[in-house]
Amino acid sequence: MPTSPSPSAFPCALATLDKVAARTPDGVTLFDNLSLTFGPERTGVVGRNGAGKSTLLRLIAGDLSPNEGTVTCLGSVGVLDQRSDPSPVETAAQTLGVAPALAAIDRLLAGAGDAEDLADADWTLEPRIDSALAEVGLAGLPMDRPTRSLSGGEQTRLRLAGLILAAPDLILLDEPT
Repeated sequence: MPTSPSPSAFPCALATLDKVAARTPDGVTLFDNLSLTFGPERTGVVGRNGAGKSTLLRLIAGDLSPNEGTVTCLGSVGVLDQRSDPSPVETAAQTLGVAPALAAIDRLLAGAGDAEDLADADWTLEPRIDSALAEVGLAGLPMDRPTRSLSGGEQTRLRLAGLILAAPDLILLDEPT
């Protein structure tokens, strides 16, 4: 009896826009009747300033609703925004989104953890952090280092490492430099 291929044998659409229109608050049309699909491959969107590239990403991320049409996303979406302004006390661990998980592991290793810490402990986290940081060129970055002490490019790479750790199905990068 012939078997059908597994669903993963075919590329899937992660984001689909069907007849989407977006307008500025004052009614200027950025794009209209836009239908397209983004799959698992890398895709770049190029256009002049003000053409609606960031708006398109915000629609896909679910941060905005289209003026017309529909946007459908399958799976989780991670977004690397153009700008970030970390607080003066924000650490690399906080920027990565792993500070509470690392604190729980530290409590457990110190013998001060509780049942909740034990149930939530991700013993693979530290090697995954090391791998993500190495992937973006920040190997060995101390988790207690203030994010603001990093250059703008290093901060962007740190936020990208946070997305790598979160492992969303679709990553949207708004003007990564």
